[in-house]
Amino acid sequence: MTKGNLNDLIRTEANKEVESQTSPSPKPAKETNATLQAKINDLTTELEKTEKNQQTLQEKVISLEKELQEHRELSVRLQQLQQQTEQLQSVLSEKNTLVAQLSSQLSKTETELTDKKQLIEKLSSQLSKTETELTDKKQLIEKLSSQLSQSQAELTEKKQLIEKLSSQLSKTETELTDKKQLIEKLYNQIKTLENAPPPTPEPSPITKPVPKKPSLYNFEMTTLARYIAPTPTPTELTDSEIGWFD
Repeated sequence: MTKGNLNDLIRTEANKEVESQTSPSPKPAKETNATLQAKINDLTTELEKTEKNQQTLQEKVISLEKELQEHRELSVRLQQLQQQTEQLQSVLSEKNTLVAQLSSQLSKTETELTDKKQLIEKLSSQLSKTETELTDKKQLIEKLSSQLSQSQAELTEKKQLIEKLSSQLSKTETELTDKKQLIEKLYNQIKTLENAPPPTPEPSPITKPVPKKPSLYNFEMTTLARYIAPTPTPTELTDSEIGWFD
């Protein structure tokens, strides 16, 4: 209730009192004025209460408006937070999916690493075995190379011996050819002597025994007995050369 309304109400009450005074009434005028004053006091008190209530209500309205504004701001903030939460949830979901994929890839990679580790261990074992085999083969090659060198030296010595024996054989063949030619020459001389006419004997007072006609066999044996073979060139043979002919 405003102050103007209260004044209107006071005028209305005053008019009513005037009308009641003009009309016949058993009550005296003093009681009417006292009553009117009491009503005025009551209305003044009510007006003060109303003003206080109105002020209180205005304060409450202001407070409520502030709270409403705060609620609106809070609502906006909540909406923003909700949107951010939804975005974060979406990002979190994507990250969870990514984490799951990475976890799967990690598990797969660990499996592959385990397989590769086993393969490396297997290859390392095979490599160690191969290195041992290579070492054995290298030692065998060195041994065979030594034997080959020794065999080559022996072959060189044997080749030299063969050349030496070949030279001696060629020399012996030349000597045999010469001897064969000599024998043929002697044989031809024997044939010539056999085909020649016998010499005329001279008279002699003393009778001598007629010598026997020489035969080809006796001549050949005599010639061979007189033949002196050439002294062969001495040759020294090593133990390895003697063993090679065994």
